[in-house]
Amino acid sequence: MLRILLIDDNPHDRMLAIHALEREFTQLQFQQVIQAEDLEQALSTGEFDLVITDYQLRWSDGLVVLEEIKSHYPEKPIVMFTNSGSEEIAVAAMKSGLDDYVIKSPNSYMRLPSAVHLALERAETRCKVAKLEKRLQTLLNQLEVGVYRITAEGDLLEGNTAFLNLLGLNQLKEIPTTHTLESYFSAADYAELLKKLQQNGNLREREVTLKRVDGSVIWVRISKTISNFNGLIIIDGIIEDITARKLAEKALQESEVRFRRLFESNIIGILFWKLDGTVTDANNAYLQLLGYSREEMLTGKLNWIEVTAPGSHEVDQQIIQELKEFGVATPREKYYMHRAGYRVPVLVGCVLREGSQSDGLAFVLDLTERKQAEQEREKLLEREKAARAEAEAANRVKDEFLAILSHELRSPLNPILGWSKVLTSHRLDEAKRNEALGIIERNAKLQAQLIEDLLDISHILRGKLHLNVSSVDLQTTILAALETVRLAAEVKGIQLHTVFAQHVGLVLGDPTRLQQIVWNLLSNAVKFTPVNGRVEIKLNQVETQAQIQVIDTGQGISPEFLPYIFDYFRQEDSKTTRKFGGLGLGLAIVKHLVEMHGGTVWVDSQGTGKGTSFTVRLPLIKTPSQIQQETEEITNNLELIGLKILVVDDEIDSRQLVSFVLQDVGAEVITATSALEAIPALINHKPNALILDIGMPNIDGYMLLQQIRTLPPEQGGNVPAIALTAYAGELNKQQALAAGFHTHLSKPVEPNELVSLIANLISSKIVN
Repeated sequence: MLRILLIDDNPHDRMLAIHALEREFTQLQFQQVIQAEDLEQALSTGEFDLVITDYQLRWSDGLVVLEEIKSHYPEKPIVMFTNSGSEEIAVAAMKSGLDDYVIKSPNSYMRLPSAVHLALERAETRCKVAKLEKRLQTLLNQLEVGVYRITAEGDLLEGNTAFLNLLGLNQLKEIPTTHTLESYFSAADYAELLKKLQQNGNLREREVTLKRVDGSVIWVRISKTISNFNGLIIIDGIIEDITARKLAEKALQESEVRFRRLFESNIIGILFWKLDGTVTDANNAYLQLLGYSREEMLTGKLNWIEVTAPGSHEVDQQIIQELKEFGVATPREKYYMHRAGYRVPVLVGCVLREGSQSDGLAFVLDLTERKQAEQEREKLLEREKAARAEAEAANRVKDEFLAILSHELRSPLNPILGWSKVLTSHRLDEAKRNEALGIIERNAKLQAQLIEDLLDISHILRGKLHLNVSSVDLQTTILAALETVRLAAEVKGIQLHTVFAQHVGLVLGDPTRLQQIVWNLLSNAVKFTPVNGRVEIKLNQVETQAQIQVIDTGQGISPEFLPYIFDYFRQEDSKTTRKFGGLGLGLAIVKHLVEMHGGTVWVDSQGTGKGTSFTVRLPLIKTPSQIQQETEEITNNLELIGLKILVVDDEIDSRQLVSFVLQDVGAEVITATSALEAIPALINHKPNALILDIGMPNIDGYMLLQQIRTLPPEQGGNVPAIALTAYAGELNKQQALAAGFHTHLSKPVEPNELVSLIANLISSKIVN
């Protein structure tokens, strides 16, 4: 159905037009306008496809009607059908959007249907073109690259949304009055760009910087083509924001520089590899990690599979599997085999080269120090755990000891106070009084002995226990100790049996303290031996040492308690139901006194109920005449008078013994318990000689002497040094001399030997 709006106030002309059109078109619908009101009504609804209008109307003319219709419906085709127009009117109408112009005449009526056909075709064509242009403009506006059109002189004609966005504009009219892009580029870039745009041929990928309206600068790539429209040169082109690419290229370049610096810095090992094991390149850190040279790597002698340690190939397979799936592998720990044959722990991170499934890059971090630190940390944790357990045990022992101490001190005090009260408040016969006094005396002696043990322990712990040294006949000492325990043994029916070897010789020591050692062992044996038991004491010589053994048939010692038998404040039975009294200090005192004399003591027991054997060994001196001579030499040797000796030993007993011996011959002794104390003491006191223990915690004697030797001479760097240690082997001696010690002495050392060695050492240094 073709709907035609027919505007003509002449009914005859309308009929002619309708008749001519109906002969051509089968389905027509006419809406006739004969006055202004009819036109307004028609324009308000717009229910027509084509307009046929006369030029000469009673209320208006065709040009006014044409403009009014086009203002409402610019796409509607319009044909002017009139006999009152002219050529000027026709031209004016065509410029205003008229599609055709038909003269009312008998010969022209038949041309009206053709004019209608042409008008409809033109309208349809315009519609299609408009839609195409709209789609094209939409497409251009959706592009992320800018599309522009300029003249050869640089005047901007068109640009899509992306183009405007690149400039920072919303619409083309915001371009400066010059209508060019000159203000968006540097002068040199714009001149060169315009020159290139004006040249024949296509411009490809001209890259320049563009300054946007907001002042920001971006990188753009510009291309163009040239077209000639009726002699007018038109330049069409594309402008693309490549800032991200430029930044990426810059970042890549900077990354390559950083990687090259990292590669050459050798902070960590870096290698380029292939799956077949080939190492195509590696930095020095990686080569040194494995012990290979660059020449060996270049000749193919370094293969990462072959240098992987046994047990780590499974890790390599896991890495390769992840690389194939993701292109990158989680860093994993593994082991390499150094060329020298030892294992090297490493952390390996791998990545495939982009686009490759057979080669890539790996970072290798040496974990040797970390592994050593972890092992050391584990050892420290174990030591800390052991120390904590030991401290907890010590606390328990302390609590038990305090309970026992209270019991042992109060027990004899009770009969003393009780019988004293009876003696003062009752009349007793002589026999009863003597019995009471005997009880008081016995318990007072018991309490005195307890106090004596406590004082000895106090002196030992404070390092104040001293020896009055002389030559001692051990047989006499043993017999004197036997007399003190004989009565207690007879009361229990215990047999005391002695076995003395001939010509055992003498020892250098404190006679009172040596008798205390033997008495403690004997009284301990009598105390723990049941009625009618046997205690045997032996004296003999083992090489250059005197050996004392006290063997009983008593209750014995359990294997669990045997390692703690000589500890302070330790008793195997500390319960309130225990059978035997005492503080448990006797054996601790014995051990300390024996070691002060340069000897050793140990215990053997097959277990509870199987008896106990204590053995003491003390160094012998050779002959009485030599003893006298050596004693006189020690006593009268004036070479150590006024000399300063620094003694460094973490063991208080050994330190006190050496100090005593040196002070006894006139030396001034400075002591230190560790390397932290030794260095300041050396610098402040400037000793003439240095005596160092080797086995000390944290910093041993070797390490300490190395630190001392780095000091300048005026701070004691060249001080004569003696290694005094229980490491007595020949290898230990050679190690000490190699470390910078002047001589090596093994414990136990005879006092005269130590004094003589110091005197000779200082004398030789003075002479030299």
